[in-house]
Amino acid sequence: MGIKETIGKKIREEREKKGLSREQLCDSEEELTVRQLVRIELGQSLPSIVKLEYIAKVLETDLGTLLAGENITIPEDYFSMKYQLFKFPSYGDSERLAQKSRMIEDIYEKYFDVLPEDELFTLELLDNSLDYISTGRTAAAEDIFDDFFKQLLIKKHYSFNDLLLAKYYAIQCQDKDYDETIMEILETTVLQQNISGDEYYNIELLGVLTAIAGVYLDHGLYSKIKALVVKMDDVISKTQQYNIKPGLLMFKAKYYLYAEYNKKKAKECYDLAALLAQSFGDSVLEANILAERKKDHL
Repeated sequence: MGIKETIGKKIREEREKKGLSREQLCDSEEELTVRQLVRIELGQSLPSIVKLEYIAKVLETDLGTLLAGENITIPEDYFSMKYQLFKFPSYGDSERLAQKSRMIEDIYEKYFDVLPEDELFTLELLDNSLDYISTGRTAAAEDIFDDFFKQLLIKKHYSFNDLLLAKYYAIQCQDKDYDETIMEILETTVLQQNISGDEYYNIELLGVLTAIAGVYLDHGLYSKIKALVVKMDDVISKTQQYNIKPGLLMFKAKYYLYAEYNKKKAKECYDLAALLAQSFGDSVLEANILAERKKDHL
């Protein structure tokens, strides 16, 4: 019996010993959905330590009991590959998108059998997002990940994967009609998230803020960009993620130009964005900035 099966079997035994149904254990499903618990108990997925801690708390037991002598460890090399994956920007460039997809394939090939469900979900979300950006044909986020998406709309504090899912949804709304109520819930919650000590989290917080701003930009709702830009500015200044600054400046330029009708400030933002991209040596980003500037006749 493998580690997934051993831990799943032990969780089911402890739950039944307490006389709890899966629905009772999962409660509001904010921390763990019934569908997730089913997969865990059947040995189909490996729970993360966070989910194990939640289950242990509800069952009034300890992690050691649920682990049943097993040890959940993730290879250090995996985190190195994951870091490269999230730090490598694509900016919609086809070659970069293809390269990121290959990086995900390499991670799957090497680590699929040893990664907890949360890490596999991270890769699945990213893979689907990249596929949608590349083809525009991936199924809707709220349909593919329906149980996770329902959680997203009731949570107050977002995990890393919550941010990824919100970003995936927002990306899909950039070129089509969308549910304004859902977008408002996501935006309000994202704006309330605090900066983390986890660099990955801060990168994705900026990513979802950018994606939601992109929705409003594509639908001509320029005044709604302001709150997102203010939050992005704060996150960048506090986390020193200056590689994101040129993108932020492009959003600022759009806001000044179309919401405040201030061409001078818009031009200043484009000037600084292009200069920063050039200083970073990122020709793809610089080309994108210049193309947007040309469209805005600045």
